[in-house]
Amino acid sequence: MAGHDADWAEREYNPRLLVPDASRIYEAWPVRAEATRRRHPPLPEVRYGDHPREVMDLFRPAQPRGTVLFIHGGYWRAFAKADFSWVADGFLDRGLSVAILNYPLTPDVRLGRIVDATRSAFATLYRDVLGPEERSPIVVTGHSAGGYLAALHLATAWEDHGLPADPLAGVVPISGVFSLAPLMDTTMNGAIGLDLAQAGELSLFGKPWRSRAPLVLAVGGDESAEFHRQSVDLAAGWAELRPTLVDVPGRNHFDVLEGLVEPDAELNRTILRMIG
Repeated sequence: MAGHDADWAEREYNPRLLVPDASRIYEAWPVRAEATRRRHPPLPEVRYGDHPREVMDLFRPAQPRGTVLFIHGGYWRAFAKADFSWVADGFLDRGLSVAILNYPLTPDVRLGRIVDATRSAFATLYRDVLGPEERSPIVVTGHSAGGYLAALHLATAWEDHGLPADPLAGVVPISGVFSLAPLMDTTMNGAIGLDLAQAGELSLFGKPWRSRAPLVLAVGGDESAEFHRQSVDLAAGWAELRPTLVDVPGRNHFDVLEGLVEPDAELNRTILRMIG
């Protein structure tokens, strides 16, 4: 942002600086995920591309009535699907299949390659993996960097990928970053490798939406002002979609994800409403 320096950008966009016990939260995720896989093993790994990380897990209940696709965060440079199997706990008992996406990471690949991988993953899931009762409806959600990748689904011409023009029942980005230029002044960019041209090309601000699916943008109440602004500005830019903004009180950038698995939480209820 104009008028701000690198220290400001780091404070606003590096959530570990605002959450002293962040490591305690995210180090528990793979333990919880392993417990989920023991209780409810996923189907054999689904491959959607040639890169070793272009795979996803699909958890399927006995009689599915829809699907939730979850995309993890980590500023496109950390974490994996195996850390987030526990997200399925919020939806399997409600009859929903849950896909957890892996994607290539920076600096091994550029962010544009991750964008392409994400689109290929959804096309593969919809076209080749899900049954009719699962693909209608599908809700896509994602956290942080995965929130950007979730919102990307609304800015994609799916008919170019052999899908219906509007294959989504809803999109729920959680704590997403949609304007990428501010990240250039953060330490995270050492791995992400954004330059001004790439940040402009890949930012969702100013890009047209291509799907009329419902959009709900959620941010933890205790997150930085910039994480809130990012969702507010995307909602304004895509105002014709009549997006909803959700401020999750008392939650930080990491524990905001608990709302996906808590039955009475707004995030869980939002996705279930979209499924119908």
